[in-house]
Amino acid sequence: MKNNKKQLYEVLKHFDGMGKIEAYDLTHKLETLLYYASNPINTENLSELLESFIDQNNEIDPFHFTILPNGNFCEFMGQNDWLHIYKESKRLLPDWAIFETYYFKTKYAPLELQKLTKKNLLQDIKGKPEEKKVRIFLKKNGTYKKDLITSKLLLLEVSSS
Repeated sequence: MKNNKKQLYEVLKHFDGMGKIEAYDLTHKLETLLYYASNPINTENLSELLESFIDQNNEIDPFHFTILPNGNFCEFMGQNDWLHIYKESKRLLPDWAIFETYYFKTKYAPLELQKLTKKNLLQDIKGKPEEKKVRIFLKKNGTYKKDLITSKLLLLEVSSS
């Protein structure tokens, strides 16, 4: 345990003078990076992974795969530059629109899968560049509004630029 304290202190020394928000942001990025790293950690592989994260700035979850706490799988439905949307695959219910449940991840919280609701989405992007465009979109449309031809959720057409 003493060795862990020493290692933790060595890491925390790099946060000296940094604001809490920046430190949390940095640790979150580190957590995301470590999530995709091989075990045991190899600095060369970690460096390559970091470069790919920087190159693919808009990639939220490169695996497009997730399991809900209830054991159901989520199918990747689509993405834009700041948002990934997943649809819950329900084992016992028919595949009808009234039974569809969608979840999302954003580039601001790539490890957090949240139910796609207006409230959750607006909370997640509060103060971010996409907030204004999403608010305008949600005033005109529902979160589950789809294109009639492609069945793609229209929310994915709201970009950050």
